[in-house]
Amino acid sequence: MLDRRGLMAAATAAAAGMPATAAATATVRFTHNVASGDPLHTAVVIWTRAEPATSSERVDVVWDVSETETFETVAHSGTASTDASRDYTVKVDVTGLKPGRTYYYRFKAGDVVSPTGRTRTFPQTGNRPLKLAVFCCANVGQGFFNVYRHCADRDDIDVALHIGDYIYEYGPAIYTDEEIARGSRIAEPRKKLVTLDDYRKRYGSYRLDPDLQDVHRRHPFITVWDDHEIANNAHKNGSENHWSGSEGTWEERKARAIQAYFEWMPIRPLTPDPTGRIFRSFDFGDVASIIMLDTRLYGRDPAPGGSQMVFLTQPSPDGTAAWPMPYDARAWPPAPRPDLFETVGGDAKKLPAGHIFMPDFARYIAEVLNAERTILGAEQEAWLSDTLKASKARGAPWQILGQQTIAATFFPVDPSAHMDPVRGGRFTNDFFMRMRLQDQNNLPFASDTWGGGYPRSRDRMIESLRAHANNTIILSGDLHNAWGFVHRDKQGDMRAFEVTTASVSSPGMESFMGVNGPSMAQAMIAKNKNMVYGELSSRGYAVVELTPETANVDWVFVDTVRSKTFNAKVDKRLSIAARTPGRDMHVITRQDATLADPAHVNPGK
Repeated sequence: MLDRRGLMAAATAAAAGMPATAAATATVRFTHNVASGDPLHTAVVIWTRAEPATSSERVDVVWDVSETETFETVAHSGTASTDASRDYTVKVDVTGLKPGRTYYYRFKAGDVVSPTGRTRTFPQTGNRPLKLAVFCCANVGQGFFNVYRHCADRDDIDVALHIGDYIYEYGPAIYTDEEIARGSRIAEPRKKLVTLDDYRKRYGSYRLDPDLQDVHRRHPFITVWDDHEIANNAHKNGSENHWSGSEGTWEERKARAIQAYFEWMPIRPLTPDPTGRIFRSFDFGDVASIIMLDTRLYGRDPAPGGSQMVFLTQPSPDGTAAWPMPYDARAWPPAPRPDLFETVGGDAKKLPAGHIFMPDFARYIAEVLNAERTILGAEQEAWLSDTLKASKARGAPWQILGQQTIAATFFPVDPSAHMDPVRGGRFTNDFFMRMRLQDQNNLPFASDTWGGGYPRSRDRMIESLRAHANNTIILSGDLHNAWGFVHRDKQGDMRAFEVTTASVSSPGMESFMGVNGPSMAQAMIAKNKNMVYGELSSRGYAVVELTPETANVDWVFVDTVRSKTFNAKVDKRLSIAARTPGRDMHVITRQDATLADPAHVNPGK
C-alpha cells in the first residue's frame, strides 16, 4: 500500500539526515510510524511497532517525551520491551505529565529512531474550548484515505475520535472498488479475517497507509470498535459473518480480534480487559466529559431481523395452522395470489421468483421491534448513568457520547422517485419494493441501530440524559452518510443533538441504492421531523467544537477518494446552544459554510 508519496517522504527524510521509518539496513525497524491515545490530565498512551531483523528476537526500546519538538529537554523517558507475542507492538502509558500541554514523543532502538509524534494532555480545569474530529468506516478497498490526510494537516484538533470500523474483516472480493483494486489498494491478507495472525496483518496493512500514519502521528486518538473490527453485524453472542463450524467458536474469534485491536490501537488498558470492556470516560477541563460506549460487543442483544418477521396470515385449509398469503411483488403495489396459497403452504422456498409473504407491520412493530432488548447491557447502562451524574455534579456543561451506531429513530422514503440514472445501485428490485413497504408502514430504517431495533434501550438512555446530564452531543457513524438529529424526551424538551459522521471511504446510500443524494436527503428530512441535516453523496468527517455556551458542528467532506488529489469543504455548520434557565437546548444554523483556512483545501500531497 506504500505509494510514491510515502517512498519519497522516506527518501527526503534520509537526505536530511533524519531516520527513515523503515531503513533497509537497520536491525530494528519502526515499521508503522507512531501513535498516541486516551489522553488524561496527566497521562497519555504512546504507541509504535519495532520489528527486529529476526522474528524470534525480543526488542528493547527507549521512549522519550518532551515539550519541544527538538527534544532539547526530555520531560520523561523510559524503556519498554516487545516480542512476537504482541506482534512487536509497543504501548506505554506515560504518566506524570502536565495538564493541558502539547508533548512530542519518539522511540529509539540502538541507533534507529522513530518518527516524532505530537500528542496532548487534557486540561484539568478552565473553559478552554474542546475541538474534536470524528471518524468512522475506513475501507482500504473503497478508496484513498483523503479524509485522514485532511485532518492530519490541521493544527486545531485536540483529539480524534474513531467510533468504529477502523478496519474491515472481509476478503478483498467483498466491498472492494474495482478501480481502486486495479491500483493494488487491497488490504492484506487477501482473505476473510479469522485467525489472530489474520487480524494482525490487516491492522498492519492499514497502518502502512501514509495518511493514516500522519493523522495518528499528529493527533491523539480515542477509539472504540464497531462490528468490522471483529465480524459484520456482531453482537455479544455471535455475528452474521461468523461460521462456527470452520472458524472456531464465536468467543474464540472475538478474543483473537480483541487481542489484535489492543495490540495495534493506542488504547488504555495496555492489554485487553478479559471481559472485552472498552467503555470509559475522559474529562476535558470544566467544559465537557467524553463518554465512550460499546454498543456492539459488550451487552448488545441480537437485532431484530427477517427471521423474526411476522406475516399476514389466514387459516390453513384444515384449520390447524396459520399460513401467510403469497403476494406478487413484481409490480407495485404487490398483489395477493390466493391461487398459490395451498400450493406454497407457508414455505418461502416454494414461492415463485418475485413473490413474497406480506409482513404484518403493525404486529411486527408492536411485538418484535418494541420488545425488550438492550444495546448496552445492564452493567453498561448503570455505568453510563453514574458517569453522567459525576459529570453533571462537577459542573461540566457538555456530556459527549462517543459510540458506534445511530441513536435516532428515522424512517426511509420510497427511493424510486430519487434514483440517479448515472449511478448503478447494488440492490435488487426486491430491496426497493421492501423499502416502499417500509415507507408506507413507518418501519424504522436499519434495525441494528438504537432507534431501529433497540427503541426501549434508546428511550432509557434519553431518560438518563434528562435525569443526569446537562447538555448532550451524541456522536455516531456506521451508516456511511452524514446526518444530524434532535433528540427530545417524553416531555418534548431537547436532550441531545446527534452528529452522525460520513465515512472515511466506505460507500453510502448514494452508492448502494444508486440514488440522487440531495433529492433523497431532502425527502428524508421532510419525512423525519427529528432530522435536521442529511448528506448522502460524500466521504468525510465531523468536527465538533465545544465552549460552555455552544457546540459548533462542521461536516467536512472531500470531493473524491479515487484520487490522491482532492478538494475539501465544510458542507454544513450548525451550532447547538446549551440550555440556560428558562431556555431549552436549541439548534442554530450557521451560514459561513466554507473553510476559512485555504491551506486545508486541495492538499494534494
